[in-house]
Amino acid sequence: MQQRLKILITANHCAPNQGSEHGVGWNFVWQISQYHDVYLVCNKHDYIQGVIDFVNSEEGKKRNIKLYLVEQKVKYTKRIRFFPFLYYMDYERWQKNVYSLVSDILRTEPIDIIHHITNITFREPGFLWKLDKPFVWGPVGILGDEPIKFIHFYSRKEAFKMVIRRWTCIYQLNFSGRLKKAAQRAAVCLCVSNHAAQVMRKKLGARRTEVIPETGAILRDLQAIPGPRAASDPIQLLWVGRFDSSKGVLFLIEALKRIQEVGDVKYKLILVGDGDQREEALELCEEYDIDYAYKGYVPYTEVADLYQQSHLFFLTSLMDATTTVVFEALANYCPVIALNHLSFSEIVDQTCGAKIDLRSPEQIADDMASTIRHFYFHEEERYPLSLGARKKAEAYSWEKKMEQIHRIYQSLV
Repeated sequence: MQQRLKILITANHCAPNQGSEHGVGWNFVWQISQYHDVYLVCNKHDYIQGVIDFVNSEEGKKRNIKLYLVEQKVKYTKRIRFFPFLYYMDYERWQKNVYSLVSDILRTEPIDIIHHITNITFREPGFLWKLDKPFVWGPVGILGDEPIKFIHFYSRKEAFKMVIRRWTCIYQLNFSGRLKKAAQRAAVCLCVSNHAAQVMRKKLGARRTEVIPETGAILRDLQAIPGPRAASDPIQLLWVGRFDSSKGVLFLIEALKRIQEVGDVKYKLILVGDGDQREEALELCEEYDIDYAYKGYVPYTEVADLYQQSHLFFLTSLMDATTTVVFEALANYCPVIALNHLSFSEIVDQTCGAKIDLRSPEQIADDMASTIRHFYFHEEERYPLSLGARKKAEAYSWEKKMEQIHRIYQSLV
């Protein structure tokens, strides 16, 4: 990596030691700032002090990060999730304020490239594509394409939100002039999957797309590589996420009901997270006499131990982009059992896990139960997947991602 460029980044969500959108924004800023000067425009959110502290630290000064804060009034709280249009209306207002700020910055600073990172949904590209600078948009994910046939599996509230989100996304993809102008003016659209790239080209007319998941693997050095499971030990199953119907934890619980009825597998289920469906999920675990442990909220920096101690990680979401947890599991030698759709189907393969097709809730639970039973009795097949998980994580590491980003930046200047 040679030429050090001046990159203006807009990351509404951005904070160290956080997951989800905040983790996406921060990890991009962290990696890019190692090789380029960064002008970071960020929302004045609840975790902003961590960003401020880093920028003012010796390391932050060495990386030459300049921070600009633009406050967004409406926060994406549990209450506002039921009326997401209020959030997006205010997010658009925030983007207009960012456009005004960046226009002023460009009068005095020799910016080379503008990169709009979060939120990753395609629904709000901002307005910086109007400026006379190479504009990079993304990573961009396509929401609204989750399987509609599973709508009855959602709670009434989540089903309502899914229908509204789906129709809103369809309308915007087909009729939003601003989306099409942003995609066509963008020098590059970074897309979280091949599917997202195809939609961006076909529906919005993007000229150039590159596939880069919104998150990546953080390859920490481990004190010891997890070894094979002894035949007499239970198989430890891990699920991490928000407890709501779109995350699909009940698929796994129903699968373990089938395991429990046969009684030929010793297992331990570890559940991490919280949400509206938590009480229902835990009550079902009790009703089915499932051997489980509920950990609640586990700090982001400590959850790695659970991945290393577990033998299979279950990614059961019906609606997500790539999601941080898949790379956390892979980086910690934990094979991933994922539903065969969205970005998961492009990352998880036979070298690092297994995929479950989506035909019906009953079929999903049956196939998950068969998968658990198979790997319980065939550790000689499961353990190579553990080693393969780490290799897969290395291929999707933030370092690899930064090499790709750098090549893209250089191609634009």
